[in-house]
Amino acid sequence: MHFNLAFNYFSRSQTSPEFLRLKELTYLNLSRSRFSGLLPQEISHMSRLTFLDLSNCDMKIEQKSFDLHASNLTKLSVLNLGLADMSLIEPFSLLNLSSTITILDLSDTGMRGNFPREIFHLPHLQELHLSFNEYLTGYIPESNWSSPLRELDFSFSNFTGEIPDSIGNLLFLEIIHIGGYNFTGKIPASIGNLSKATKIVFRSNQFTGQLPYQVSGLSYLATLDLSDNSLQGRVPSWLFTLPSLNYIDLSQNKFTGPIDQFQSLNSLEEVHLEENQMHGTIPSSLFQLVNLTDLDLSSNDLSGTVRYDLLPELKNLRYLDLSNNSQLSFISSSNVSIRYLLPSPWKLRFSYCNITEFPGFLRNSEKLEFLDLSNNIIHGRISKSDSQGWKSLTDLDISNNFLTQIEQHPWKYITVLNLRNNTIQGTIPIPPPSTRAFLFSNNKLFGQIPPSSPSLSSLEYLPLTHNNLSGTIPPCLGNFSTQLTILHLNNNNLQGRIPDAFANGSCSLRSLDLNNNKLEGPFPRYLADFDELEVVNVGNNMIGDTCPCWLGSLPELKILVLRSNRFYGPLCLPNIMLPFEALRIIDLSHNEFTGFLPRWIFVILEAMKNVDEKGSDGLYMQGEEDYYQDSVTVTVKGRDLVLKKIITIFTTIDLSSNQFQGEIPQVLGDFKSLIVLNLSHNGLTGSISVSFANMTALESLDLSSNKLHGRIPEQLLSVIAVESYQWTKNLAYGACITQDYFQPNRITVHPGQTALLFKFGSNRVTVHPRGQ
Repeated sequence: MHFNLAFNYFSRSQTSPEFLRLKELTYLNLSRSRFSGLLPQEISHMSRLTFLDLSNCDMKIEQKSFDLHASNLTKLSVLNLGLADMSLIEPFSLLNLSSTITILDLSDTGMRGNFPREIFHLPHLQELHLSFNEYLTGYIPESNWSSPLRELDFSFSNFTGEIPDSIGNLLFLEIIHIGGYNFTGKIPASIGNLSKATKIVFRSNQFTGQLPYQVSGLSYLATLDLSDNSLQGRVPSWLFTLPSLNYIDLSQNKFTGPIDQFQSLNSLEEVHLEENQMHGTIPSSLFQLVNLTDLDLSSNDLSGTVRYDLLPELKNLRYLDLSNNSQLSFISSSNVSIRYLLPSPWKLRFSYCNITEFPGFLRNSEKLEFLDLSNNIIHGRISKSDSQGWKSLTDLDISNNFLTQIEQHPWKYITVLNLRNNTIQGTIPIPPPSTRAFLFSNNKLFGQIPPSSPSLSSLEYLPLTHNNLSGTIPPCLGNFSTQLTILHLNNNNLQGRIPDAFANGSCSLRSLDLNNNKLEGPFPRYLADFDELEVVNVGNNMIGDTCPCWLGSLPELKILVLRSNRFYGPLCLPNIMLPFEALRIIDLSHNEFTGFLPRWIFVILEAMKNVDEKGSDGLYMQGEEDYYQDSVTVTVKGRDLVLKKIITIFTTIDLSSNQFQGEIPQVLGDFKSLIVLNLSHNGLTGSISVSFANMTALESLDLSSNKLHGRIPEQLLSVIAVESYQWTKNLAYGACITQDYFQPNRITVHPGQTALLFKFGSNRVTVHPRGQ
């Protein structure tokens, strides 16, 4: 009797005891039915069951219940408990399962402990699935292992050790998947004995050494994935001659040497050899794989010449990536009509390929959707005729070349247009309505920003930085797209006021950079309406207004730069206490702020006090897609440094060159993660608090040109010097600050004192030697 409720939705209800009383059942399938609760004990009374599938339910299995089922269900052949909660089950209790088991699936069950090797030797076992059990340990049997196993999968579990030669005894094995970081040693030659294998996946482990020189017997192998290991040596040519192989992935290894020519039976459809150390020329036999759809040779050290006229042989090619092979060169053949070249590719990557001119064979690629020619040495222009056949193109990257002109583009469906870092001249071209990212920074554009078209409703990224744009910012710039996330217009010659471009608050603005223009007038208050805003940089303009403390209501604001403007008056008043809960970089320097430094302002800056180093280490502020990076200029040791990438743990406070008075709040000593503090060129008085010694991450402290007096706390000098060296090692972009920074003002430095990183010039402070 069969009972099948699979692929239903019982809304996490518990199983009914009524149908579970059907003791004559031989087949019970409740998979993907959304039952929940504990494993019903009634199932243990169905002693005739041969098939039991409880996978993808929300059931929890307790030890006592599992033991009861294992002892009573003696006729079970198929047991699938995948995604059930078995975190309370001891693995050794699996030995109580019936010896009649042919299929056992315990994948992603949360089991912990050591998996018993005896299970591998069950006499009828054909499939064993143990994947995604990160706390389940075990080893592959090293000897006396022969069984009818057809499928073996313990990928991304915690099995360790080497693959023993006994793997070759599994003569019925069709699929083996052991990806997951923990296996070591060499891949044994006995793998060639798996004459019925169709899929071998050993990816993401720590395998070393060379592949076997010669292997025979893998006549049915269709998929071979050895990616993300440390395999070495040359890629053996026999891999390309296996008669049934259609997918091979050897990427992210350490293979060297040239790729040998081979005689192929043309079954291969996908070849991935990227991110290795292979050199030499690309064998012409690769271009004879007529069924090939995907070829990735990127990030190697390949050289020689690629003839464009070889490419038409790849009639089914969809994806070709030769990027990051800077020794390659490309030539075309006058004997081949470009009309018939590459009839079907949709994604081509030729970045860092030493290409000197626009490839003519691309002119009639009507199905081409993605084209990357970035980081080459292409000069001149792209004419209308060069791109007239791009009827399907959606993503074009020609950044970091030497282009001077791109004619009116005929393509209609572009979503990403990346022309950054060229020398393109002229006015800003109007992108098509489908554009999501219009990346035109670092060129020689001039003229005014044209009024934005209402049809650009999909635009998300608009960086036009480092050009020669002039005039005013169009009033309607921010209203045409509710998707606009990035607006970077910095380093141009824009004038006038910042318009009420986003006053309706309808877009998703995350980063606004208007730095280094000639903008003036008040600071727009509507910015407080953008809850997703992370970066506001209006430095180096002529904006005149009071302190925009109302920005403190923005929950995601991390960077606020107002430097070198005409802001004036006191900092935020106590009746406007807003948290600035995420702020990590604040630069108010070179303005006309006055008054005291209120203690309460520094109390609320919680994000600067204790940065989670482990959670943020190595991460930079940028979008989910690599269409932009936030940058900022900070003053460190009296020098302006441009951080082109901002590490998320970087914190700085710069209030220098204003007219602040009074004492420095002692609460600054709570900023244990602060890296740069600059209060120089103000009218601050009082002494330097010993609490500053708590700022153990500090790399640059500038208190010069104030009216401070007293002595510099010895604790400050003894603590910070060592820690600062560690921070400079961890900052990917910025200053490596390791030299003396006292200047010959009214300060006495006695022998034996550490004087790293500090600037106290034009004050009346004294450093006393230790013990005095």
